[in-house]
Amino acid sequence: MSLRVTMFIFGALVLVGVFELLRRRTLREKYAAIWLITGIGAVVGAIFPKAISAVSSFLGFQVPSNFVLLAAGSVLLFTVMQMSLELGKVEDQIQTLSEEIALLRLDQDKK
Repeated sequence: MSLRVTMFIFGALVLVGVFELLRRRTLREKYAAIWLITGIGAVVGAIFPKAISAVSSFLGFQVPSNFVLLAAGSVLLFTVMQMSLELGKVEDQIQTLSEEIALLRLDQDKK
């Protein structure tokens, strides 16, 4: 199986999977955007491989695979950063709720 076919199948599976997770309300919309862009990029890259070469040479990359690796790494870095921000917010909410529950229990024990 050629790389183009593999890339097209990967992109199509990502798109179908994202739409199915959105339909089931398992994946939130703000995270779906990252995966939709990734899937569309894979499908476009499979259909128009010259476009990847053109964009990579325009940006100064000598080898298109370096551009693809940088793009993939950037998507992963962006995803990890976004998840870290969300985790920080959730940790703060958990701490606040734990403190409120402790105060309510203390108040209830006094009565």
